[in-house]
Amino acid sequence: MNLAHILQESADKHPDAPALVFGHETITYGELLKRVNRLANALTGLGIGKDSKVALLLRNVPEFVISYYAILSIGGVVVPLCYMCMAEEVESVVCDAGVDTLITNFEFDEMVKKLQHSMCAQLSRFIVSESPELADIQPYENLVSGASDAFEMVERDDDDLAVLLYAPTGARMVRGCMLSHNNLFSNADIIARGANYGPQDVSMGVLPFFAAYGQTAAMNATLRGGGKIILHGSFIPGEVLKSLQHDGVTVFCGVPSMYVYMLNHPLIYQYDLSSVRLWVSGGAPLSKEIVERWNNELGARLYNGYGLTETSPVVAIQLARGPYKMGSIGFPVPGVHVKIVDEKMEEVPVGEVGELMVQGPNVMLGYFKRPEEQEQVLEGGWLRTGDMGYKDEDGALFLVGRRKDLIIRGGFNIYPREIEEVLITHPLITEAAVIGVPNKYLGEEVQAYIKLKPGATITEEQILEYCEDKLPYYKTPKFIKFVRSFKRDPSGQILKHLIEET
Repeated sequence: MNLAHILQESADKHPDAPALVFGHETITYGELLKRVNRLANALTGLGIGKDSKVALLLRNVPEFVISYYAILSIGGVVVPLCYMCMAEEVESVVCDAGVDTLITNFEFDEMVKKLQHSMCAQLSRFIVSESPELADIQPYENLVSGASDAFEMVERDDDDLAVLLYAPTGARMVRGCMLSHNNLFSNADIIARGANYGPQDVSMGVLPFFAAYGQTAAMNATLRGGGKIILHGSFIPGEVLKSLQHDGVTVFCGVPSMYVYMLNHPLIYQYDLSSVRLWVSGGAPLSKEIVERWNNELGARLYNGYGLTETSPVVAIQLARGPYKMGSIGFPVPGVHVKIVDEKMEEVPVGEVGELMVQGPNVMLGYFKRPEEQEQVLEGGWLRTGDMGYKDEDGALFLVGRRKDLIIRGGFNIYPREIEEVLITHPLITEAAVIGVPNKYLGEEVQAYIKLKPGATITEEQILEYCEDKLPYYKTPKFIKFVRSFKRDPSGQILKHLIEET
């Protein structure tokens, strides 16, 4: 089974239906499949084929979707690259993956020049669109011009590698998650069915497609259901709000920071967002305060979800089954199982905090060339997520934080997320991040980084007083530091080790 059948089947069912909209261009399913086939034939003509690793350095533009499915169609492996990363990080991924071909466009000319002189000897072919200035490349337009729009898809086994996706691991991104055709197909199919994606749906394609969340929830699931994707190369709150109304978007999948920016946009209430039937948040923890504001101020329910790159990525969502519960990440999606265990790998009782472990068809094959790290997270068919949480009496899941972020202060376990939730309820605070800092008497002490709303002023003492009224003494931050901004990984998670003080 080849993941590319998602597009093939939808194109066969309704070839004249719109598949992609980018600016003033609309591409039907039939035309999209033809463009995919032309590129597949061109790549085959270059000697690129089964198991070849081809990297994509593109924003959410039609060429990303076309290249993604063309690579899959020839039996190759897609290696999506983070266009927000530095050249050194991109180079490390390309080298680690063993990529020999890169597909990109004019926007990344400078990156291409650096990669052309990189230490990755195997990277020898650059396919670039709309870039007449670059030397030693193959123009994308010339490559597909005249190529046949008929192509016999290469079939793959369910467990064959389809996408090598590099998950954030800290300051660098050099750990590839091997996702199979079945990993990605099963997850996209579950989401498409669970969210009732259909030809009538219009999905907002603003989540980066180079990440698992954007690939599955916004791209693959929409195409699986035969819907239309409105492509956005980047998230610009005003442009997105305008598009939601103008394009009649019905499904919006985003990360928490997107909802924060939209809520705080001065013109949000001037737009008619009633066409959206489904608002979903994932990729990073979603605070109760944001959910309550969205639900109450916009009169539209915001659904939370949970997943990891290692799980293709969706594990749980509030839509799957059961009642809507504030603060919950919902229930495991069909076919996916979650258990919560203690340090001895034994399941804990209802309501008790432990580590989430996941089993299902969405769990990755493993880490590319990282057998030792793979053994640490894959045990008996179960994936150790590193996320701490609990189940309630109905089986709904709740997260409390990352295992590695746990702060132990004087013998007390403290999860930063609880403190962060309290901090952002303050009317002058937009974002907060909490970490543990060394203390020779208590082991660790609690330190909070605060981002204020524009023009707001508040003292450290006032924030501490606010926390003292809402948190036990041992959880109240000892130190408060103010920041101008937080650096994030592609999924929206704050990179706490890169926090810059003002």
